[in-house]
Amino acid sequence: MTTAADFPETWTSLVSRWVTADEDSAEFPQIDGRLKGLLKQLTPITLVSGIAVITAPSNWARSEIEKKLSELITEVLSQELGISVSLSLSVQESSASTSEHASEPVPEPTPEPAVDPVADREPSREPARDPARNTLHEPAGTTGTPVPGTGRPATPTAAAAAPATSAPTAAVAAPDPFWEPLPDSSFPEPEDFPGVPAADTAGTPVAPTEPAVPAAPEPAPQPASRPAPTRPSADSASRQDDEDIPLNPKYTFDTFVIGSSNHFAYAACRAVAEKPGRSYNPLFIYGPPGLGKTHLLHAIGHYARELNPGIKVRYLSSEQLTNQFINALQAGNQAMDAFKRKYRNLDMLIVDDVQFLQGKQSTQEEFFHTFNALYQANHQVVLSSDRPPRQLTTLEERLRTRFEGGLTTDIQTPDLETRMAILAKKADINGTTVPHDVLEYLASQEQTSVRELEGALTRVIAYCSMTHEPITVQSAEAVISEIVPQDVEITPQIIIDVVTEYCGVTVDELVGKGKVRKIASARQYAMYLCRELTDLSLPKIGEAFGGRDHSTVLHAERKIRGAIQTDHKAFQQIQDLTQQIKTTARQG
Repeated sequence: MTTAADFPETWTSLVSRWVTADEDSAEFPQIDGRLKGLLKQLTPITLVSGIAVITAPSNWARSEIEKKLSELITEVLSQELGISVSLSLSVQESSASTSEHASEPVPEPTPEPAVDPVADREPSREPARDPARNTLHEPAGTTGTPVPGTGRPATPTAAAAAPATSAPTAAVAAPDPFWEPLPDSSFPEPEDFPGVPAADTAGTPVAPTEPAVPAAPEPAPQPASRPAPTRPSADSASRQDDEDIPLNPKYTFDTFVIGSSNHFAYAACRAVAEKPGRSYNPLFIYGPPGLGKTHLLHAIGHYARELNPGIKVRYLSSEQLTNQFINALQAGNQAMDAFKRKYRNLDMLIVDDVQFLQGKQSTQEEFFHTFNALYQANHQVVLSSDRPPRQLTTLEERLRTRFEGGLTTDIQTPDLETRMAILAKKADINGTTVPHDVLEYLASQEQTSVRELEGALTRVIAYCSMTHEPITVQSAEAVISEIVPQDVEITPQIIIDVVTEYCGVTVDELVGKGKVRKIASARQYAMYLCRELTDLSLPKIGEAFGGRDHSTVLHAERKIRGAIQTDHKAFQQIQDLTQQIKTTARQG
């Protein structure tokens, strides 16, 4: 296992292999020459409880790396070290001193005796690497036009098929030039298929679980040829501007469809945005996954800023809150103080999926004090969960009672009229005209969530677009017959078993760390199908795939959703897999 003292040497070797890797290498994501130059300028400092401390030569370099390389570095380091790694990036002292944002170095990190994050850390679910795996033949990658900013070649067919549009936002599914279709089930050997670019698993950010506080981290020896940079400052360890976790521009009150199932929650959210801290405080919204809770949370932030541009609003998930808390705790007292100031001085704090605070005692302790500080100052707190506060049985009682102290409202499964309105709005946003009878047919199916509803519409539009057929009830029936629920329970294990058999890979390979194209693509298809065919949340799906982070699942969902809209083979594979999964589930 790599220690703090070994980390600089490990980093140097890793960077050397990365910048010299071939274009079709499955081990490393491809980056262009400019990014390679930036990568070589980074200086490794130490590795502390899963946090890689690295310095950049200037503020500009740090900014560029954070925007274009940090996610790739995190993924590659996690793969190399065999643990979940987060990145702490600061500026070398000689460079930072010339910046107006420079800060004083922080003393050596010391453990906080009052808080023990060991209790919050979830055990690693990542299986040990099997040296017998990853021996499949790897097809050569095709060469296409490199995608700006990455240097990775685009698939020629995908690039040609995709229309020229502006870059999509992070939360909107769009055709992805790096997806790889699954091998045809009738030709299970990978060498039977033309080469395509490697699946883009390396670009997926991995958020750290709560690590333990180090008893006494050892300073790493500095490379002789470079000046010794500073440790990260308290500000750099805890600073998270609003732009770090941006509000989704698509999630506004204008794009939210109101119906009998959600009108009260909608009205409460608008009231909170108009009069934060005075209407309902806290506001607690709950309901099953996929019904629009996250949409409303983002809409609150957007509307509050529209009415009061100077308001300090922060949106994040409970997992992101936990990670930021632990990173600040690791960095020392100054960073912890900065973390507290950052959250306790907000005008509005919005936390999504608070059910995942259960079992994380130290984070609950800090959140309790943050909640009290905001509440006593009449600053707004908005929370969401998949269940009401009283059912969060492993959450501290004092937190549950505070959650119930304001307004608690739920979002229910939409009725037929609301489902039709949601589909019409979705089609309008996508610039597609869908006949009324098709909307009614889709809305009449037994989808339980808005996400399933929109997924069905996406498949119908994609099918008709690629086959050049008009959108009719008959074409919708042909597509939807494969995905309509048929009173069977579908679990991630059923999906994994079907996908592994279809693709000719093993379960261990699918849930393991392998990044061979065939395995990585099969894994992404399976994650997408879990989102489509189950009601599980992103973190729960990640657990089923070797303990992967929720952002990895979200990345896979967006990639495959984009692929099936532009490639008929990918679309047909999803249809085939869906049918096999449902058949397997019915057979018990």
